[in-house]
Amino acid sequence: MKKIAISQREVPYKYGYNIDALEQSYFKYYQKFGIILIPLSNVSDNLFSNLLELNLDGIILSGGENLNPRLYRKPLLKEKAYSDNRDATEKILMDFAIDNALPMLCQCRGAQFLNVYFGGQLIQEIRNSKNELSHVGRTHKVEITEAKSISYLGKSTTIVNSYHSQGFSEKELSKKLKVFAKAPDGIIEGVYHPSFPVAGILWHPERESPEPEINEKILDAFLNRKHFWA
Repeated sequence: MKKIAISQREVPYKYGYNIDALEQSYFKYYQKFGIILIPLSNVSDNLFSNLLELNLDGIILSGGENLNPRLYRKPLLKEKAYSDNRDATEKILMDFAIDNALPMLCQCRGAQFLNVYFGGQLIQEIRNSKNELSHVGRTHKVEITEAKSISYLGKSTTIVNSYHSQGFSEKELSKKLKVFAKAPDGIIEGVYHPSFPVAGILWHPERESPEPEINEKILDAFLNRKHFWA
């Protein structure tokens, strides 16, 4: 069994305090691959040192609420909810993964955090940009854009689910990351760091997928330190 730590949402609760939350679909999906998920609180003290005690095989940054745009020098949007606790927690997790050469898979919000962590920015609302393709609650085509990823994944295009209202294109992309997948409208769907074992996808493997074999190949690489995680 592989021990994988995973980040969580921070959700306001009706009795006036916040709770950490992770959809059950993560547990149902990842256990099929021999993964024990260890959810991490957004308010843990000494998180960095505590992670050392867990003897982890990897870390997943999960999906969820938007990043605080102050992290990438943009104004707050009043209609959006942000979690500074989660942003701070995921920075610690990213620091830990890099410092310890630990594989990290960043999905949806996690991929956006990866881009911002390395100095990139985000489109705060894709539907308000010039992009014609909706990325919320639908499936769409993704083009695999580099030869080595086409070779590993076995195809040059795929269909993925999509649940993100924010994202980034080449304009917002961190100069330290490489792109391996794009949507037809130019929104980047897959990135990785060329020197650290960290990669991100903008879709959700744990939710219903039209071509699940792509997710399985990505997870195999993540769990066995291949391809982006070699």
